[in-house]
Amino acid sequence: YEEAFEKALANENIHVFFQPKVSLKDYDLIGAEALSRWIVNDEVIPPDSFIPILEETTRICELDFYVLDHVCKSIHSWIRHGVKPVKVSVNFSRRHLSNKNLVQDIVQVLDKYEVPHQYIEIELTETTIDADFEALKRVVYGLREYGIESSVDDFGMGYSSLSLIRDVPFKVLKIDKGFLGDKNMESDERQRAMMKHV
Repeated sequence: YEEAFEKALANENIHVFFQPKVSLKDYDLIGAEALSRWIVNDEVIPPDSFIPILEETTRICELDFYVLDHVCKSIHSWIRHGVKPVKVSVNFSRRHLSNKNLVQDIVQVLDKYEVPHQYIEIELTETTIDADFEALKRVVYGLREYGIESSVDDFGMGYSSLSLIRDVPFKVLKIDKGFLGDKNMESDERQRAMMKHV
């Protein structure tokens, strides 16, 4: 996969799709999440077949910026054609946290395509390591200075989740399904109380 991945990026065989986010209040389209799908000979390679492999190296960082680039191209095109964009969230691996220039690198891509910063949301996975947690804080605060919102994925499964809520100004929490409890949540008062307060 690693060897083929380089060719896939060069030939744009990795396609970016937009999964809509819909408000449960009025069913309006309120945003989208960018998803990457690797297509070979009209066949889609499932993400769980290649993403974990890329996660083992910094190759995942190339994919994340590839997706961000394509998202910004699309938003630029929408604006040019008079279509009002929605905010699009783009996944960024925790592998990026070692990059001291991450915030500037992200801003550079947005500005290259003249994308107003409010149309991009950077989605970061909750971390389990103290050093990564500090880097995560630095990135989220840095993005915030440029008017770029952040969301946290897999909330509830990583580093002291209460510290995350208290110390990091995330705009959106995506709660991990493992944290939602089991089918007894309706009758389990403790689980219900915990979820309500989160």
